[in-house]
Amino acid sequence: MTTTRPSPDEDSASLARREQIRDAARAAIEEHGPDALTGQIAKRAGLARPNVYRHFSSKDDLDLAVARSAYQELRAEVRSRLDLCSTPLEAIRAPIAAQVIWADRHQNLYRFLVSRGRQRNSQRRVERSDFTVELAAAVSRYFPRFAEDPDAAEATVVAVIGLVNASVLWWLSQPVCTRDQLIDRLTAHAWLIIDNHLREIGVYVDPLSPLPQDQPIEGSR
Repeated sequence: MTTTRPSPDEDSASLARREQIRDAARAAIEEHGPDALTGQIAKRAGLARPNVYRHFSSKDDLDLAVARSAYQELRAEVRSRLDLCSTPLEAIRAPIAAQVIWADRHQNLYRFLVSRGRQRNSQRRVERSDFTVELAAAVSRYFPRFAEDPDAAEATVVAVIGLVNASVLWWLSQPVCTRDQLIDRLTAHAWLIIDNHLREIGVYVDPLSPLPQDQPIEGSR
C-alpha cells in the first residue's frame, strides 16, 4: 500500500490552521475563563465546531499548545528583566515581577495555566512551566552552589512557585494591595525561602550587595 505524503504547502497550511485555532483558544480563555468551551473556540477561529479537532487530537492536546505558547511568552519577559538585575534580591524579584505583571494582564489565562498545572492525571501536561525553569536558572546563575543538593534545590524552587501561584491567584480575586506591593511582598518571602536553603549549604549572601559584573556569587562561610 502506498502512502501519499502531504506536500510542503499542505504542511504549511496545516501548521497555520493549528496556530489559528491555538490563538482562538487563547482568546476564548481570556474572555470566558479557563473552562472556555469548544464552541466558543470554534467561533473565535471562524470554523465549524467539528473542525477544531481535525488539527488537534484532543482538548488536552489543544490546551498543551496554548500553555506552551503562553509560557514561551512569559519566559521571554523573565529573561528581559534578568538582564537588568544589579543585586541578588533583584535577581529574585525579576522573575516574580514578570509573572505578577503578566498574570495581571492575562488573568483568565493565568488561572488556566495554574489549574492545568494541577491536573496530575493529564499525561501530556506541562511538567514544569518555563517560569519555573527560568527561576531555577536565575538562582543557579547567581548562586552556583544552589544546586549542590538537587533534591533540596528543586524543593526550594517548588516552594517559591507554590507561594507565588497561590498568592497571585488570591490577589487576582481579592486585590487588597497594589501590584507593586504584591511583588515586593512575594520577593521578600521568596528570598527567605531561598536564603534558608543557601545557609543550609554554607552560602551567606547580602541580598542588597552589588552583583559581580562578570562572575556569579560564590558565597561561603
